[in-house]
Amino acid sequence: MPEQANGLEGFIAGLRRCGANPQRRAGLVVFEVEPVDGRLACEVVLTGVEEQEVAQWPMVPPHWVHLPGDIGFASTNSQPSTLTGWLRHSRQINGWGGEPDPAQAWLAHVRAVVGEAR
Repeated sequence: MPEQANGLEGFIAGLRRCGANPQRRAGLVVFEVEPVDGRLACEVVLTGVEEQEVAQWPMVPPHWVHLPGDIGFASTNSQPSTLTGWLRHSRQINGWGGEPDPAQAWLAHVRAVVGEAR
């Protein structure tokens, strides 16, 4: 595996390497995930994270998961996203730091979060 960069550029490079098609939009890194469970299983879902949240990547994972406003959860702490029509949802990631590829670990986390959508 190639040496990983840190911060925003490292986060974007990791997502690109994993095929998540990252783009910078409205202060977010927007990327694609395909959940394996839930009502959105096997669909490509756009999600995002604030650029400032990945400043310490990969030492500190992002906390907020940004999703289109029509994706909701039975229980969530949400706030408006910087992207119009989207919400950011508070989601803690536990046990961070043990994966050889943090981008893959982050994508697995987000796929699991989206898999809980109602």
